[in-house]
Amino acid sequence: MRNWPLRWKLALYSALLAVAATVGGAATTWMVMRHREIAAFDRRLTMDADELFRDVEHFKRDPMARRGGFQESFVPLALRNRLVQVTDGNGHTLYRSAALPEPIPPDGIGKIHTRNLKGRSIRIGEFTRDGLTLRVGADLWEIDQVGRDILLGMLAAIPTVLVLIVVGGRWVASKAVAPVEEIRQAAIKITAHRPDQRLPVPNTRDEIAGLVEVLNAAFERLQRSLEQSVRFSADASHHLKTPISVLRAGAEEIIADHECNNRTRATAEGLLQRIHQLNAVVDNLLLLARADAGRLVLHRSNFDLSELLEGILDDARALAEPFHLAVEADVPKHLPLRADRGFVGTIAQNLLENAVMYNTPGGRIRVAAHAVNGCVELTVGNTGAGVPSDLAPHLFERFYRARGDERVTGNGLGLSTSQELARAHGGDITLVRSDADWTELQVRLCSEPAAN
Repeated sequence: MRNWPLRWKLALYSALLAVAATVGGAATTWMVMRHREIAAFDRRLTMDADELFRDVEHFKRDPMARRGGFQESFVPLALRNRLVQVTDGNGHTLYRSAALPEPIPPDGIGKIHTRNLKGRSIRIGEFTRDGLTLRVGADLWEIDQVGRDILLGMLAAIPTVLVLIVVGGRWVASKAVAPVEEIRQAAIKITAHRPDQRLPVPNTRDEIAGLVEVLNAAFERLQRSLEQSVRFSADASHHLKTPISVLRAGAEEIIADHECNNRTRATAEGLLQRIHQLNAVVDNLLLLARADAGRLVLHRSNFDLSELLEGILDDARALAEPFHLAVEADVPKHLPLRADRGFVGTIAQNLLENAVMYNTPGGRIRVAAHAVNGCVELTVGNTGAGVPSDLAPHLFERFYRARGDERVTGNGLGLSTSQELARAHGGDITLVRSDADWTELQVRLCSEPAAN
């Protein structure tokens, strides 16, 4: 039930509540009516007893009746079908109705009460007057039968009530959930590339309208924060370009100077390497800022991915040679792809550089590529310690490094940049395997149909 649509949950809960209310109402009605029926029955017994004593008093004044003792004619018609027993002051039975097979033993309870007699629930009262004791009662079956009929009637209505509530509840729930569904559909359109979209405010003043207004205000603040972040990254990257270029030119000039001694030249070469790393960070930040702003432009063209990978693999083998890493490739001779050649090269180069940096000496790197349903899947795997399972979800976050080994250079932007570029091509990057000795990443790139 946890995964059911909200409208069905509301309908079911309404139906269950209605059934519970019906059962509770039936039980309450049964108890109230039974109590009222018993009270009315007690009043009738009292009135019939008073009538019997009046008749006895009346007949005692008649000499003929007095000589005959207690007679059935003294019993009112209303008591003829009841359980009636009349005794004198000595406890001798003067009269017992035919419905009473044996005398009613005294129990010492003077008021009308319910007692069990031969397995039957009897409502019985004891009245004493003028030396006579009248015990009169009746089976509670009739009273209970009325209550049972009411209870069964209400319970029999439960299936009908259940069906009506489910159908009606679903209709009401659909009407109530409709604004929520509209809000959900509008919320799907609010992305990092379209932060200016807002939720439609219902033409009501209810809680949903208030919630939408609060959410829109939150989206407004998020949009401003995102725009400020994107603008800062773009501006910082842009303004860093010029001084970095100046530093690079200065370092290259020192290296090219023939009068420069070896120590100075080595220092300049180290600075140039750091400058190249800084320039790569700036390029990645600028690219990510464009992606966040939705201004990442792809220049798609038809090219052979196998040919592109061949050159990148040559560079990877040169990087891997000092670490004695074996670079294997399983790439077909011809693998056409329509995409941004430069961005695809950046993705492959970032993955291979990671495979070299996070490898073990004497380890292995394997690159495979093949076409799948109009797309290309590129897999890069390498030996190494692997990514811990608790850190894997953060692998593609910016400036995040799964292994904080200071001996491994890097800035934590390569995978996040590659993921943005893959998604811009309608694909993605996923971590398909990472265990104690092997880590494997897969890139999916989809070709765009050529324009006619």
